[in-house]
Amino acid sequence: EWGLVMSECDRKLVIAKARENRALRSTGAWVGSLAMGMIFFCSPIVSIFTDRIGCRTTAASGAAIAFIGLLSSSFTKSLEVRYFTYGILFGCGSSFAFQPSLVILGHYFKRRLGLANGIVAGGSCLISVPLPFFLKMVGKAIGLAHTFQVLSALMLIQIFLSLTYRPILPPSHDSQHDGQDKLGSRSMRQQCWSQTRKYFNLRVFRRKTYRIWAFGIATAVLGYLVPYMNLVRALAETGRGRRRSLCLE
Repeated sequence: EWGLVMSECDRKLVIAKARENRALRSTGAWVGSLAMGMIFFCSPIVSIFTDRIGCRTTAASGAAIAFIGLLSSSFTKSLEVRYFTYGILFGCGSSFAFQPSLVILGHYFKRRLGLANGIVAGGSCLISVPLPFFLKMVGKAIGLAHTFQVLSALMLIQIFLSLTYRPILPPSHDSQHDGQDKLGSRSMRQQCWSQTRKYFNLRVFRRKTYRIWAFGIATAVLGYLVPYMNLVRALAETGRGRRRSLCLE
């Protein structure tokens, strides 16, 4: 699903139409931007679901939502509708399918967890690199609507692949007898905080090294996609890199 979002097949169509109607360039960019943003925006929520119901159920449910989003996008030509079907549904479903694929690594690997994570991240390039060329070829042959259906078939396969997850570590459960008497003696504020801690585990932020890493990565990612999104236009505007810009596009 990461390769599908990064390729942004709907954005390619909008760029093609923008040559005839430049007003579509800014409005159409929201389709891919929403899908990309929903992956990161839903991450805290996905973490809660992963802890409560497990990696397998979360990933399979997310892949099913992404499948519905892609399939429904093939039956509409309205850009506004695709804000929801592709931008929201597909983006949110991709987040639910993507995050458990990283969490499940901790169930299988301990000493070589970093290496396993690197292999998974590098393996996504096998799809992300050739997929835009494949989508461009398929889009010209069968059109955008049928291209969405092809992509939804790939997402349907991912539903069954997600079912192969076999969590080894037991899910985290709070004590069922957390003391009703103790809970009743607490103030309303303490009770709300206790219930919140069941779903939002903030103890990891007590570690200084993790705080530095988390906020450092978050700051760096703010500019991560800037060259990626503007490189083609920058080469095209210079005039000297026209062929290179067409290749990158």
